[in-house]
Amino acid sequence: LPVGCDKKLGSAVKDDKCGVCGGDGSTCKTVEGFFDERNLTPGYHNIIRLPVGATSIRIEEMRPTTNSLAIKNASDFYYLNGNYQIQVIDKDLEIGGTLFEYDNHKSRGGDSFEKLIAKGPTNEELTIALLFQSGNKDSAIKYEFSVPLEQDTPYMYRPGEWSSCSVTCGKGVQTRTPYCVETESGGRVADKMCDENNATKPESERDCETVDCEPEWFQGEWEPCSETCGSTGSQYRVVYCHSVFADGKRITVDDTNCTKERPPVQQSCNRFACPEWQAGPWSACSEKCGDAFQYRSVTCRSEKEGEEGKLLPAEACGELTIEDKRNCNLGPCEGLMFVMSEWNLCQKCNDTEETRNVTCKDKTGRAYPPEKCLNENATEIPIDTRSCATPPPCIYEWHSSEWSKCSAECGHGHQNRRVVCAIHELGDLTVVDESHCNMDTKPSITKNCTNEEKCNGTYYTGPWTQCTAECGGGTQTRMIVCLNYDKKPVPEWCDETVKPPEEQECNTHECPSSCLSILFYSSS
Repeated sequence: LPVGCDKKLGSAVKDDKCGVCGGDGSTCKTVEGFFDERNLTPGYHNIIRLPVGATSIRIEEMRPTTNSLAIKNASDFYYLNGNYQIQVIDKDLEIGGTLFEYDNHKSRGGDSFEKLIAKGPTNEELTIALLFQSGNKDSAIKYEFSVPLEQDTPYMYRPGEWSSCSVTCGKGVQTRTPYCVETESGGRVADKMCDENNATKPESERDCETVDCEPEWFQGEWEPCSETCGSTGSQYRVVYCHSVFADGKRITVDDTNCTKERPPVQQSCNRFACPEWQAGPWSACSEKCGDAFQYRSVTCRSEKEGEEGKLLPAEACGELTIEDKRNCNLGPCEGLMFVMSEWNLCQKCNDTEETRNVTCKDKTGRAYPPEKCLNENATEIPIDTRSCATPPPCIYEWHSSEWSKCSAECGHGHQNRRVVCAIHELGDLTVVDESHCNMDTKPSITKNCTNEEKCNGTYYTGPWTQCTAECGGGTQTRMIVCLNYDKKPVPEWCDETVKPPEEQECNTHECPSSCLSILFYSSS
């Protein structure tokens, strides 16, 4: 099933030319035109500028040439085919926040219809340029893209601060993290708010220049190995001393300027035993009598250490040098007849046919292909299948598994089990769709349960009674009970060693003297 731009399976919703999912193309305008300048000089020539937010981009040559399309940013940094270095492989390129499909397939004569296609939107200003080669006719390039209509948006991106340069010398990059804000208040919001409102996102990366680098060795890619196996394989690479300037330009300098040891330019490769053809055993003769053939498997196998016997493509071993077919003859075909077994009657639900074995044998019981028994007396091979005389009935019943353990370690919980609709036949139980069984009689799959294996009681305390004395020390008591999960008394479930106190002292302060005692004391 297809997936639409709304990320739903089976959806046919697509982006419109403005890049809006399910849109009608009313939120942008299309820009199109031709670049057909005359008498161009060899070198780079600008074709068209793509603004931030461009969508549905298509740039294509209208006649075959040896020219090349190029892409650069506002800082004249080339993302494609810059510095007179041409990309020769067709592949998708991530440039300016979108994926460019680059088609530069050339014919044998070197000419091609170059093409650039991108869905967009772009997140930085880009320029499409033409690298014009001498000897070509005048260019004819068609361009087309869409740009958003200017409109107020409730959200916008703020650019953020640039990081420090990624290198300490030469040309590097700086990065930053743009963030979404509400246009009116300036408060930060989730980036998806800007994305959903098609807010233009500032570039998050740019080139930066530092200082010139010290000369260092440049190491090119290793060339393909000279051999695929054996003991003589070698490969080479380009190694030279170069300087990288702050603006990213590079120049080759004398090797004496590089202070480190020069990397090797040659190395051994693919030095292991070559694969070989290996043959399996011969098959039985393809016919039980008369002229026939025998076959055997011949495969290409690795002899490389650690991969001995590994199956390889036939091309790895080259031309086949081992015989994989030969003639055979097991004798003449005479005195043969058909032998039939008893019918295997229908026994299972939905069986529709009965079967039997029909073989061609000689007087000694040796078997032959069925067609060897055909003659004027037996012009057809006897049938080995027929319709059931009495189709077996289909009896579907509910089958239940054992109950699971109670879900609660202490107290009330539930138990589950599996209930399936199945048919029992020939000693096997086959599970089928529940619609075959009576849903009114389906056993329950869950039930309540109570588990007290790991239960402990909890002490609950009542309020303290009134103190037995107002002063001079009294006591007060309270009720202590041990309750279970249902708040029922279970004294045996609680640990006596942690039982709260049932009695405590109270009003331990001294009692004041009576008024009579005070009067008597003062008169004396």
